[in-house]
Amino acid sequence: MHPFWRGILDLLYPPRCEACGLLRREPICEECRAAIELVRPPVCEVCGEPFDPRARGAPTCARCRRGGQRPFSVARSAAYYEGPLAKAIRRFKYEGQLVVGKPLGAIMVEGLAGEAAEGLKPETVDVVCAVPLHASRLGERGFNQSEVLAEAVAGAIGKPLKALLERTRPTLPQVDLPAASRAGNVRGAFAARLTEVIEGQRVLLIDDLFTTGATMRECARVLRRSGAGEVRVFALARAAPQWRRPGAEMRAHAREQRVD
Repeated sequence: MHPFWRGILDLLYPPRCEACGLLRREPICEECRAAIELVRPPVCEVCGEPFDPRARGAPTCARCRRGGQRPFSVARSAAYYEGPLAKAIRRFKYEGQLVVGKPLGAIMVEGLAGEAAEGLKPETVDVVCAVPLHASRLGERGFNQSEVLAEAVAGAIGKPLKALLERTRPTLPQVDLPAASRAGNVRGAFAARLTEVIEGQRVLLIDDLFTTGATMRECARVLRRSGAGEVRVFALARAAPQWRRPGAEMRAHAREQRVD
């Protein structure tokens, strides 16, 4: 765009940071970007649940140890769904601010290169796939936020992005449901696209959020049943674990005092 017209648009619609709302040229300003914390080790070697670095325990979380075999081999997330990142994702996903897609994709690529993303190296992947939206939701939103993120990841690791899955029925937003209801909400909601070759493919499945993992598990289950050799999953953000939430340190200190 010509600088003159860019200047006119800036006067009429001043650019703002999509996380803090302050007048800034960047969709996510430097201050907000610095406040976004990437997930770092130690994490569960299967689902990527972050462990309290002050604690000692097994390399696998209790949920994975008692949950049996999962349809995906490894799951990781780039950053914590809190603060500026949570605000930016909501603006991107629910308010149609596509301008924030590029910096969010860059956060995923940065997280993919970090220590916590061990197990998601490019040589372990044949194809990248985004969690699909139902046609009705896609029509409302105008874009699939997970596909925008998957494009950034696929470009960074030099692998093709393919629509291996389709959503066969609309579902309620997972964020609006209690954890116990999320698996049932997405059960049977996905199918493999018959026009795509899945047999033997090592798939990197991309989504914006990882909370209980119900959506990722259902998608991975469909991919494996359709012949995928392996499914690994990677999300932009995941909910902060209990030990990171406000008041966690005070609660831990209180427990120590009771023990003493």
